[in-house]
Amino acid sequence: MNKTQLAYALALQKHGNYSKAAKHLGISQPALSLQIKNLESSLGIYLFDRSKKPLSTTFEGEKFLSKAQTVVSQFTQLESFAQSLKEDFAGEIVVGIIPTLAPYLVPLFINDLNEKYPLLKVTIKEAITEQIIEGVTNGEIQLGIVATPIITSRKFDIQPLFYESFQLFISDDHPLSSHKTIDLDKIIPDDIWLLKEGNCFRDQVNNICGFSKKNSSNQKFIYESNSIEALCRIVEYQGGITFLPELSTIHLSEEKEDMLKEINGHKRVREISMLSIPNETRIRFIKKIKESIQSNIPSSMLSDNNREVIDTGVVI
Repeated sequence: MNKTQLAYALALQKHGNYSKAAKHLGISQPALSLQIKNLESSLGIYLFDRSKKPLSTTFEGEKFLSKAQTVVSQFTQLESFAQSLKEDFAGEIVVGIIPTLAPYLVPLFINDLNEKYPLLKVTIKEAITEQIIEGVTNGEIQLGIVATPIITSRKFDIQPLFYESFQLFISDDHPLSSHKTIDLDKIIPDDIWLLKEGNCFRDQVNNICGFSKKNSSNQKFIYESNSIEALCRIVEYQGGITFLPELSTIHLSEEKEDMLKEINGHKRVREISMLSIPNETRIRFIKKIKESIQSNIPSSMLSDNNREVIDTGVVI
């Protein structure tokens, strides 16, 4: 016995005729007859008295179909209730985002998400990749947005979101400041300001440059930071060069745009992906966040466009 058979039996009771009931249901008359016979066989009772015209229910059929109507109605209500849960998007989700991305990404999509889904509460946590992975694993974070690829023995659902190019931010008094594009082999390592060690963006920059930059003993001023914005201020006031991910350059002021330079040669990008546990219960929230992000960033960033994805060096 199943819901479809019950619905067919109720339609036959209503119309009192196989032909009319089959037409109403959009199936063939033999198919309807077969389902009714299967239902009666599974129940061990006859629901309809086929000797009468128009077709009528038996005593047992009358009692059974009265109860069946209640069951089918409740099932339909349950389906509608489930659909309403799917559509209202009421709930909470915690999203972990790496510090080199969060300040630039969140303002691009959060208002759009709030307007479309006002019942969805989103908590953003800035954290490094290792902390996000731990949070996703233990359930404190339901969605991580990190740079990939990463190497891990843990099972995650990882979906690429977009790709950022690497750009240079150079002080006005630097010898290379007059160049529109820069060859990396022209850069002196001690001129580069990098994020604090342990940050995957720093490791990606080292991979691009082909070296592992350490603080030089010749440097009189050393600044360790997890903030790209802080490095930009250092370049402005102390001189030198720093690397920027593309998203951080979108809202640069006009006077600072001249400090932004393209890198010559082979094009490279960092891949930004969503990370969650398989079968995450908030998957419908995650899908809407993905849609909102991808609809609010430059379309050119949605594909790697055959550019090289730089390894993060993250192994967990």
